[in-house]
Amino acid sequence: MAILGNIRKRSGVAIIFVGVAILAFVLGDIGKSTWRNPTAIGVVAGEKISYIDFEKKVEENLGYTKQSTQKEALSTEEIYSVRQNTWNQLVNQIIMGKAFKETGLSISQDELTDLIQGPNPHKYILQNFQNPQTGLLDRELLINFLQTLDQREPEIQKQMENLIEAIREDRLNTKFNVLIGKAYYMPRPLVLKDYQLKNVKASFNFVAQSFTLIPDSLVKITDKDLLAYYEKHKQYYEQEESRDIDYVVFDVLPSAEDYAMAENEIRRLYEEMSTTTDIVNFVNFNSDEKYDSSFKKKGTLPVQIDSIMFNSPIGTMAGPWMDNNVYYIAKLMDVQERPDSLKASHILISYKGAYGASQDIKRTREEAKKLADSLMAVLKADKKKLAEIAAKFSDDPSVTQNSGDLGWFADGQMIYPFNQAVLKTKVGDFTTVESAFGYHVIEVTGKTTPIKKVRVAILKKVINPSTRTQQKIYAQASTFAAQCKTRDDFDKKVQELGLNKRSKDYLNAMDMGLPGIDDSRDIVRWAFSKEVKLGAISDVKEFGNKFVVATLKKIHPKGIAPLEDIKEGIEASVKKEKKVQMLAAKMKEVQTKDLYELAIRLNAKVDTASDITFYTYNIPGIGREPNLIGTVFSLNPNEVSDPIEGINNAFVAKVKSFTDAPAKSDFTFETKQLENNFFARSSSGTYKALEKLAEIEDNRVLFY
Repeated sequence: MAILGNIRKRSGVAIIFVGVAILAFVLGDIGKSTWRNPTAIGVVAGEKISYIDFEKKVEENLGYTKQSTQKEALSTEEIYSVRQNTWNQLVNQIIMGKAFKETGLSISQDELTDLIQGPNPHKYILQNFQNPQTGLLDRELLINFLQTLDQREPEIQKQMENLIEAIREDRLNTKFNVLIGKAYYMPRPLVLKDYQLKNVKASFNFVAQSFTLIPDSLVKITDKDLLAYYEKHKQYYEQEESRDIDYVVFDVLPSAEDYAMAENEIRRLYEEMSTTTDIVNFVNFNSDEKYDSSFKKKGTLPVQIDSIMFNSPIGTMAGPWMDNNVYYIAKLMDVQERPDSLKASHILISYKGAYGASQDIKRTREEAKKLADSLMAVLKADKKKLAEIAAKFSDDPSVTQNSGDLGWFADGQMIYPFNQAVLKTKVGDFTTVESAFGYHVIEVTGKTTPIKKVRVAILKKVINPSTRTQQKIYAQASTFAAQCKTRDDFDKKVQELGLNKRSKDYLNAMDMGLPGIDDSRDIVRWAFSKEVKLGAISDVKEFGNKFVVATLKKIHPKGIAPLEDIKEGIEASVKKEKKVQMLAAKMKEVQTKDLYELAIRLNAKVDTASDITFYTYNIPGIGREPNLIGTVFSLNPNEVSDPIEGINNAFVAKVKSFTDAPAKSDFTFETKQLENNFFARSSSGTYKALEKLAEIEDNRVLFY
């Protein structure tokens, strides 16, 4: 959140986005839906989230997100990610708000005031009112801001209101987590037991038989086996509601006729470009990309023209050539010897109405020029003062990090007037120049050795499908959809027409869309529509240059997945488990407690594991086998186990010895460590438990 951005210039404070503003999302295509709930986008723990209230919050937070990322528009992916985060945060606010109320937690006005301006203010205050030179709170800035808050713009007041609310929520969460954590204590016997489990070490011999020794052909899996495994592990197969769909994509690509038309057009443009006297406007009017006035060094132009442009006179034309469905033509405009990199420091003096100017800047353009000229005079007298003056006067937000030093930058990287001013000024000299951002007081501090560069006008024309081609492909998709009344019809038509049927299984209600198809959220909404039944066929969906027709293949309800849905997925696990059981039975048949005899009979070997504790995760050379470790610690020295069924192996083990844990009487450290671990788990686990109990009704798919 770029909160307090209007005081950045005078204070030198680094205004940091601390993540306290709720993220935003935009509701899309609301008017198209006729089956959505008209008022509630969700219900959390009995509290309804109305569409109107939700939309207001969305608009507010969308502004914060754009401001924090310094973007005028967000990408589809960014907006959708923000949507998800917004929902999660609103759910959290409702759930935790009820928890705070039920436990009697609150923040008094005095406590909140102390968190904002007391001797130990909240971390959000420190982050937003930090002096970049000292890294400490700028208390004078904070107090001045609070005293003049009612005189500031409504937007700034709202941002501060949200910051204060975020501080209140964070402190309540801290209190709640401490309350939960302090409700438990660590009994000494439990600490002693944990110490023993971590420090008693076992050394043992064992014979292992891997499940890979038995070929699949020798293992027969019955429905009874699958059911038994399913019942034993069914808690791992809990699922959210999802859908399986099949779909066909009709790509809208240029036709042969479209290519011919594009070729004729590019040849006409070539002739006009070779004779025009206003190349800039010509390119800007006719090209799919604006004119690029920058100079390029050798090796940076397209390979088709790089050599030509560096070995030809000004005015040379090249092309047309086609690359990845795009036609290009080029014209050499200028050749110069220029440095490839430049280095400079600057002070930006902005003014009201300049691009990117902070809201609190009231000076006029004339006043900005006068101030820039004054600073220029000061710097000419003592150039060492630039960093000091920049920190005090510069309106460039980066000044808090670089004190005005821009370092090295590529020729052409900066805005044109600035770049040209640095080019024309000698290293060590000062200059001033005006750009869209305001007036720059510049010290040129470095240039690389000039090299040959060229300026080339490149006209780009993408070969797009014509309206006629689009209509033709749409007609094909529409005919296909009309001929498919059922899923069987869909499959038959796909085969008959030789189409490529794609599948997306376990499509979730809040998935962004289909893989490889941008902005295809609408197909997800269709699949989850209450009106769409199993086997239904969609109408033609248009996503960019693709038309999609889908059929609903399967509905997976929320809860434990039925056996028939996961049967194929668990067959390998059941087969492995059965192989381990067969190996353990074979070990038992040998009927010996002598590991070496057992190894000979099984064509195996006796291995040794040393310094293994009860908490050891992996056994060297074997991997994770908790049943083996658990059994070893249940044996006495020199005792041989019965066959053990592990994850990937069957074992027989014999304990050689146990090494006792080092004796100690003070377990303060161990107790504190266990308490901290428990507190960390309780903090996250408590919310998950509350969320599960909250009975959340999520209707977002009905709205966007």
